[in-house]
Amino acid sequence: MKFDKILEYQKLDSELFKIERQLNEGANKKMVGELHSNMKNAQERSVKLEEKAKDLLAEIDKVKKQCKIQEEKLNEFLSMDIENMNKNDLEKLENFKDKLNQNLTILEKHLTSLAESMNAVLADFNKTIKIFNNARDEYTKRKNAYEADLSKVEKSKEEINKKLDQLSSSIDSEIMDAYKKKRGEKVFPVLVPLKGKFCGGCNTELPLATLTNLNEHGIITCEHCRRLVYNTQQ
Repeated sequence: MKFDKILEYQKLDSELFKIERQLNEGANKKMVGELHSNMKNAQERSVKLEEKAKDLLAEIDKVKKQCKIQEEKLNEFLSMDIENMNKNDLEKLENFKDKLNQNLTILEKHLTSLAESMNAVLADFNKTIKIFNNARDEYTKRKNAYEADLSKVEKSKEEINKKLDQLSSSIDSEIMDAYKKKRGEKVFPVLVPLKGKFCGGCNTELPLATLTNLNEHGIITCEHCRRLVYNTQQ
């Protein structure tokens, strides 16, 4: 089996791989991904904070209604005519008044606590929105910079891809399909030579059964690095 054409293809493809790697590992691409993640996290947090604020408002409204009920009862008590009441009734009313005051105190403390929680949520929400806006602005700048990086190498990529398409027509379709599959999995170089009993990609010693299969077919997949190993003696 001849590997000249596919190796020529891989040599040309290495130029494309280098361009892709430089773009993917560049500061702009990394920051675009990081900032997008920050925006997503901030957005998700803002939604949760909005839900929490909604629950707090509902609880505050509930407590206010309870306070109003207690105040109405207290006012009703204060307007009662107590001059004609006996001692027992007066004691009951006094206990009732104390209970109302206790309830109001508890409700007021709860209301204060809820108000503090609401202020904390609002402060957190404003902070989160600021983080989102800053990330969005920086994301836009980095995205534009990354697109500028892409445009600089677009012509080179087009020229390489055109040559690769022309060259692929002269390569065995089975090998070409296997190559493209590995390339799509970010394996590179895809084809590596057998070096003695070792894979030319990861230097792992190949089992006897694999070497026998390689001698029979001229090419196999390394179980360790997943590259295509070819036998130069074929």
